[in-house]
Amino acid sequence: MSLSGINFSGIGSGIDTENIISQLMSLQRRPITVIQQRQAQIQQHQAAVNGIAALVSGLQAASTRLDGSLAFTGVTASTGDPLIATASAAPGAQAATHSLDVTLLARSHRIASANQSSQTAALGVAGQIVVNGKAINVGLTDSLTAIAGNINNAKTGVNASVVATSSNTFNLVLTSETTGADNTISVADSGGGTILSSTIGLITSSVTVQNPVTNGAATNLFKDSGTSIATLLGQTSASAGTVQINGTGVAIDFSVDTLSTIASKINAAGIAGVTASAVTATDPVTKEARQELRIVGASGTPTFVDSNNILTNLGVLQNGFTNQTQAARDATFVINGLAASRSSNSVSDVISGLTFNLIKEASSTTVKVSADTEGIKKDIETFVNAYNTLARKVSELSQFDTQTLSTGVLFGDVTIQNVVNSVANAVTGAVTGLSGSTTVLAQVGNTLDGTGKLNIDSSKLSDALNTKLSEVAKLFKIAGTATDNSISFVSASDKTKSSNSSGYTVNITRVASQASAVAGTAHTANDNTNSEVLTFTGGQFGASGKTVIISPNASLDDIISRINSDGIISSVVTASSVSGRLSLAAKSYGSAGTFTVRSSQAAAANNSGLGNVDVSATGQDVGGTINGELATGKGQFLTGDAGNASTNGLQIRVAATLVGSAGSIVLTKGVANLLRAYGSASTNSVDGTLTNYSNSLDRQVTDYGTDIKTLQERLKVEETRLRLRFAAMEGAISRIRAAGNGLAGLTNSLPS
Repeated sequence: MSLSGINFSGIGSGIDTENIISQLMSLQRRPITVIQQRQAQIQQHQAAVNGIAALVSGLQAASTRLDGSLAFTGVTASTGDPLIATASAAPGAQAATHSLDVTLLARSHRIASANQSSQTAALGVAGQIVVNGKAINVGLTDSLTAIAGNINNAKTGVNASVVATSSNTFNLVLTSETTGADNTISVADSGGGTILSSTIGLITSSVTVQNPVTNGAATNLFKDSGTSIATLLGQTSASAGTVQINGTGVAIDFSVDTLSTIASKINAAGIAGVTASAVTATDPVTKEARQELRIVGASGTPTFVDSNNILTNLGVLQNGFTNQTQAARDATFVINGLAASRSSNSVSDVISGLTFNLIKEASSTTVKVSADTEGIKKDIETFVNAYNTLARKVSELSQFDTQTLSTGVLFGDVTIQNVVNSVANAVTGAVTGLSGSTTVLAQVGNTLDGTGKLNIDSSKLSDALNTKLSEVAKLFKIAGTATDNSISFVSASDKTKSSNSSGYTVNITRVASQASAVAGTAHTANDNTNSEVLTFTGGQFGASGKTVIISPNASLDDIISRINSDGIISSVVTASSVSGRLSLAAKSYGSAGTFTVRSSQAAAANNSGLGNVDVSATGQDVGGTINGELATGKGQFLTGDAGNASTNGLQIRVAATLVGSAGSIVLTKGVANLLRAYGSASTNSVDGTLTNYSNSLDRQVTDYGTDIKTLQERLKVEETRLRLRFAAMEGAISRIRAAGNGLAGLTNSLPS
């Protein structure tokens, strides 16, 4: 019987029924123990498989570094004297030695105010000043130090400070944050104020053109051409006045006028030979597209007379500086015997991929760019270590002890052995498609020893990297070599097959073209008194398209310049002149470059000549086959179709201008490429070989767990059944004994 889970046995019979039940249940639990042991073995096996998968992923990562587009292109740069200049190089920079003569270093513009007696006393003036196109508030209680802080807080590209030249002499100093002759500081009093001129004494009454352009002047750069100038500047009290351009008055009100409306007012004023237009320009510091107003004369810069600081606030004119302590200056230098100049002392656009920093004037040095063989060698060593770690771990887990006959958890595992074989074959085999003296890793110092370890002959590898780097690269990475200049290798997928040494033949059935359109009417007159709006539509211009406004009296060159200076349009289309007609051509090849353009005016000899109906320009995608297999063209790019036996995913660029044969592409897949692809196919989370194997083991563990749970439930039922039966037996015995005792008592009571 049982009371609160405590079992008492043999009360009626004297038999140890609890021990009997325990032994019976122990016998029936043996299948569960066997299953649990098998489950533990599979879990151990799965852990080992997951460990191997992690090492395969590690080898894949190391292989990726040697198979990437920038692999084997690493370079280093150094100078003969780092006190004269320093240098760095980006991947792909050409190895060479350059001569460098530093003439002048670039400098920032620096100006100083007139002497002030205090840096902390309130100046007692209120209003606004304009620094680099931003209005800055000045309060009655502001001191020289406070104004410097206000300028710095405005983030105008100017650093302001107060310098004490003596115990009672102080100067406000402004320094441009960027160097270069074009980065001079623009400062002016806002409206009719005199804070900078009279109170601080930073500027004088003389004026010059601040931003000269060919035959004219430009304003400072602004965010857009459709917002009022007062808003763009941040003026609290908008400036207004009538300026003189070549003696003709033009009324300007910053509260309502924009760059575009000011341009229209100047053009409407009928100033002989003077045109104005709002154009797109690139900020030299942020590289963002901005707007500026350009005022240009027919044969020279117009004359300007300011009013209420209108032109100085715009940046067309600049007052003289009381103290210019350092003029803005470009860096000048001679590179490989050619004179050059840049606005910065850090020069990165003279030689592709090379950056050098100028440090010392009037000095000479060399700049050397060479292959980063040490960096490449380290990547190869990382690859070898990853391979050896994988091989060693598989060996440990697959070992067989001939003395004890014990085995590793992966002993006899065919799937894991296939991993080892696939990796070893890739490392030791010849790269398909390569010929000559460099076709296997062993030829550049990477050999397998008798234990399966990959060893590096450091001296032999270094020699190979220094003498035949491109050949070593092909041993590791994917490479495509074209036999004709009209085609070039771009990329391939893991499903693309390596070619033989003859390569895959390329046949062009349709050459790629750029969408283009030419105006139907030639431009012969510059007397269009109205603005013309050109609207461009097409996929690259967005759903609503893009418009550009051509100013009145524009020449064909003006129209071309206006289109090519628009940041968005010029990234898609290039404008030029063809026999006196406006020509537009897409920058990209193929159907993606298709566009339409429409003018707001009917075609005429004094406008764009495009007309007020849509002019369509359609590009053509390249067409052809690779290795006789179908390929899909997009622009100049031809890609082997999915499902192709050999060229699935192979992409080439075709610059051919004629249909027909375009040579061949020899495609080779180096060891790193093969192992990267193998690692991906083995360990990817969707259908990787090792992933699926681990998942199948996991399902077995789960199934065994289900079986164990089912058997345990059955044992509970069986134990309950046994206890009930033994309890019934005990009850029966107790009743029989009670009956026997009763009979015995009755018998004893009978008379003898």
